[in-house]
Amino acid sequence: MLTAPAGAFFRKGDDWAVFAIQDGRARGAIVKTGHRNSRFVEILSGLAEGDQVVLHPSDRISEGVAVAQREAQ
Repeated sequence: MLTAPAGAFFRKGDDWAVFAIQDGRARGAIVKTGHRNSRFVEILSGLAEGDQVVLHPSDRISEGVAVAQREAQ
């Protein structure tokens, strides 16, 4: 089962979306979700195994903006 952190999701119209990281840039992706809890959301479509997402995207994140991975704390 493919999952992503719940903090990566935001609403885009009636859909759920995330910013996936591709070639060091944020790319918006509409995702279809399944089961969820307070920490993780099941991904039914829109992301693939190994895709990285922006966690807690702020208003400074938009389509195509350069992003860098931070170390986990």
